[in-house]
Amino acid sequence: MKKYSLILLFFSLALIVVSCSEYSRKPGKTYAPDMVYSRAVDYYHGTEKIEAQNGSYNKMPVSGTIAREQALPDHIGENDTNAAKVNTCKFDLTDKDLEKGRRLYMIYCGICHGDKMDGNGPLYASGKFAAMPANLIGEKILKFSQGQIYHAIVYGKNMMGSYAAQLDTRQRWQVVAYIKKVQSENGGEAFTMLSKGSQGKDSLSAPAPKQEDKAEAPKTEEKPKEEKK
Repeated sequence: MKKYSLILLFFSLALIVVSCSEYSRKPGKTYAPDMVYSRAVDYYHGTEKIEAQNGSYNKMPVSGTIAREQALPDHIGENDTNAAKVNTCKFDLTDKDLEKGRRLYMIYCGICHGDKMDGNGPLYASGKFAAMPANLIGEKILKFSQGQIYHAIVYGKNMMGSYAAQLDTRQRWQVVAYIKKVQSENGGEAFTMLSKGSQGKDSLSAPAPKQEDKAEAPKTEEKPKEEKK
């Protein structure tokens, strides 16, 4: 019995050593290899026709493709100026949006167009620009629709570059609303971009100056009436 026990122990130890080995000539079978091993995809590998002409290339998305849930429904092609002209804001903007639009304008636009929107911003006043940036309250741009201004923010206009990377869709409309508000106060069309119940006054108007308290006239003490004797 002792002999059989030793033989059984030897084979058990041998089985353990073999099973723990990292190397195996027979690794076994995979039930669904396409789900276990992913196929590597080389995105710089072009078709045979393209390779024959230009070699391998980076496959760009189809023209007009946009990121999911980005820029819709305001995504308009750069050259589609007619659609841009009639484009309008789809958000319900409030006084808070107008205030945010002013803050964003001062951050991204005011350095060129100026805090008064007259084109005399710090960069032009300091001599950095040879030509004055657009005067947003001038006769020409006063006639721009809100969609045209939005389009210029997305794609840029003339020497101005695109600000699509700096401002998301709502922020762009907030800036447009602030510009149209100021334009309406400088001869432009009536401002109508805010939702009902918002006036566009509280957030932009300067705080009313405190009125000096009028000096009260000194009160005269009434003399007690003399009793008739």
